Amino acid sequence: MDIPKTYLEQLKKKRAETPRGASERQELIQRFTDKINAERIGTKWKSASWGQINGLVRHLKEADLYWLYGQCEKSNSFSKKFFGVLKDTKKQHPPSPYRRVPPSKGD
Repeated sequence: MDIPKTYLEQLKKKRAETPRGASERQELIQRFTDKINAERIGTKWKSASWGQINGLVRHLKEADLYWLYGQCEKSNSFSKKFFGVLKDTKKQHPPSPYRRVPPSKGD
């Protein structure tokens, strides 16, 4: 898959603008975002923001993020693997029936 040079230049410009104090986790999520957006060029899908990807992986520990990144890199489609793995984890861990329900405002 060929990535347009203009997109790569935009990424380099964004990287130069980001503060140097970014944590390892933030940099890893940025790598996920860049890879997913690179695959979305020329498709019907809009590019994903850093916040969207962070929201999807906020429950994962840093070691799990590295594992997920490695699995996605090995697959034919980075984004299909990424969203597929996250979808499977939701099926394996359904919401607890004992979760606390907030009281209604009428009480």
